[in-house]
Amino acid sequence: MITKYSQGQMMIDSSKANVIDLYKKMRSDEIKADLQKNRSDAVLILQHIQYNINIGSAIRSNNAFLGKEVYVVGRRKYDIRSCAGTNHYENVYHADTLQEVTEYLHSLGYTIYAVDNIMEYNPVNLFDEKLPKKSAFVFGEEGTGLSKEEIEMCDKMLYIGMYGSVRSLNVASAATVVEYEYSKQWR
Repeated sequence: MITKYSQGQMMIDSSKANVIDLYKKMRSDEIKADLQKNRSDAVLILQHIQYNINIGSAIRSNNAFLGKEVYVVGRRKYDIRSCAGTNHYENVYHADTLQEVTEYLHSLGYTIYAVDNIMEYNPVNLFDEKLPKKSAFVFGEEGTGLSKEEIEMCDKMLYIGMYGSVRSLNVASAATVVEYEYSKQWR
């Protein structure tokens, strides 16, 4: 079952929050309502991510690029500190399984991309892909990535072309790069 993470009716003091000046005098519910008007269709899916900093930072990136929503799959709770308060303005959902999320998003017409660098799946370089407006991006756990079954639930695999000696980025950094490239194509 997919459920929305609830922040309750908590109203944060926006004058002290990490928000642009426009929002400094607004309540958190007013900020969220204003952001809703301009969200893209991009969706992030975080599959069994173990490190809270990756979850929170990906949610923060979703806010920065104003993606539609984030699904945290498997893990019921996460430490919100790395969200830097953006969790109050974002649409964050929990699901027990990736299958629930992919079936739901496919029913809405989404193309679902596994984001990984497993060459036997013939991934396409993110920077060479024309992303559909309704794009969802699945990120797996650092180190183990996505399983064969999880990859098969996706329509295609993307990798992030890099030029240094490191093999991969952490999940939060990868989500940021993907959101940026999506925004570059659709904003």
